[in-house]
Amino acid sequence: MTGAHGTRLGRSRPPGPRPARSLGPVESGLDLSIVRLPGRMRRALGRFYTLTGLTAVTSLVAPLAGSEQPPTLAPPVHPRCARQLRSGRAAPCREQWFIHTRTIRRSPLVHSHTCPIGLRCSCVPIRFDGRLIGVAKLVVGAETSDRTFSTATSVLDLLVTGICQESLVAGLSQEVGVLRRRVVELRQMQSMGDPVAAGAGPPAAAPVQEVAQHGNLTLVDSALAYLHGHYQAPGLSLPIVAEALECNPRYLTARFTVVVGERMHAYLLRLRVTHACRLLMETGMPIKEVAYASGFRGNAGLARAFRRHVGVSPGEYRRIFAAR
Repeated sequence: MTGAHGTRLGRSRPPGPRPARSLGPVESGLDLSIVRLPGRMRRALGRFYTLTGLTAVTSLVAPLAGSEQPPTLAPPVHPRCARQLRSGRAAPCREQWFIHTRTIRRSPLVHSHTCPIGLRCSCVPIRFDGRLIGVAKLVVGAETSDRTFSTATSVLDLLVTGICQESLVAGLSQEVGVLRRRVVELRQMQSMGDPVAAGAGPPAAAPVQEVAQHGNLTLVDSALAYLHGHYQAPGLSLPIVAEALECNPRYLTARFTVVVGERMHAYLLRLRVTHACRLLMETGMPIKEVAYASGFRGNAGLARAFRRHVGVSPGEYRRIFAAR
């Protein structure tokens, strides 16, 4: 799953979860690699469609402010499921989703089955550094042969695994870079404190490109922490984030896009939609209150974001996955 404009952060709204304190900053290259995964997964799904002609969707965890629970894995809605579920009242997807997630939490293997509405579904676990952080889902109808379905599932598994491995390598490389900078700093401190300290030698200068990259990561790290702590505020926008970080908005959005792989507005919408999914599934809050509690200004904004990022309306999502 891929800020807002206008009003002040302090505007009144219906009761609901309030913006919580900021989450801790991204502390390592591995954390930043997880932040970058949604963009990489979207590109992987594009390649999957090119190779197979079939559509897959993903769901990735997102840490939510104000929640004491582990990061939420909200179920994705496959377009094939959405079309079929709109034509009938039966929506067994909540139970089927829990079956999928229970199975893939116990096993690293792909879980496939035929659901009660006659669709065949495969859930590919997305694991990063040993953690289950998401699911890629493929759904087909009776017109797709068993062989095609099996082959497509294998292709999806290979693409997802490859992206996770590439991201893990990139994260570890980033951590090596951090260690290199710390070694440089340590040598400089040793040189200043005792020029003849054992093995101190002259201070090594970090490459200019590496120093610039470190500055970009520090800025984006602060922006991510701010977004995770304030995304529920309906008035949150790029100028507000830039003002809080005391930097130029154009520079911030350019650095954010380069480092994270998507624009800040898209990242903010994904956080809000993920929060709304959790509230729709786990609470009986009216949809209007869900919208405000997730950082939207009302039903219209929530509905637009849901259509774009989830593929169904908030009401349909609740009917499908909350059994209400």
